[in-house]
Amino acid sequence: MESLLALENEISQCRKCAEFLAQNVVDPTSITERVEPRPIVPHFQRQSILLIGQAPGLTEYRTRKPFQGNAGQGIRRILAEVGIPREKFDEIVCSTAIVKCFPGSKRVTRGREDEKPSKEMVSNCLPFLKRTFELLRPQLVITLGRFPLVEYLKLRGRDPSAVSLDRFVGDLDQWDSAAVIFLPHTSGNSFWLNKPANRELLKRAKDTLRSVLLERKLVC
Repeated sequence: MESLLALENEISQCRKCAEFLAQNVVDPTSITERVEPRPIVPHFQRQSILLIGQAPGLTEYRTRKPFQGNAGQGIRRILAEVGIPREKFDEIVCSTAIVKCFPGSKRVTRGREDEKPSKEMVSNCLPFLKRTFELLRPQLVITLGRFPLVEYLKLRGRDPSAVSLDRFVGDLDQWDSAAVIFLPHTSGNSFWLNKPANRELLKRAKDTLRSVLLERKLVC
């Protein structure tokens, strides 16, 4: 029977995307260092919450730890608001992403931004997410942003075409025995929250999140 430790080791040793990643640069604004396959693997501790982002960013690539950048600080702030103290975050939350390796950066007007993970990267990594869910058996799953929402729907065999965050944020879904809550990306780079109606959806999502945490006795 597969164990979480065996899965953790397998993810950490994966090099399936090495050839693709080598074509991308780490940070085009500084040096032309090429991306190495460096899977960012959560330390599985039978956490009750599975958090799913898009991909590791530059900060995660440098630190080799999940959710250390702006998105990580954003979700820690939201969870603190609904009852999970920052110091308990890693104990309660298993932080992962659709793809496990930083996909590299591209130059934009304001400096740099992360590359979007390729279809090949997603195809290579998605089985890891499914196995993580099956082994961890979390009570709650949280997705951050549109990208993991789309891949979640695909994984569940549902139609992801024309998916928009405002159709899902604030709603509650079910994945086996786990509740699933959809949140906007928390990096601070999204314009989604500029609309008052979307800010109301986020408020509703946080209220739902708090209710699920209380109902499942994950917070007091």
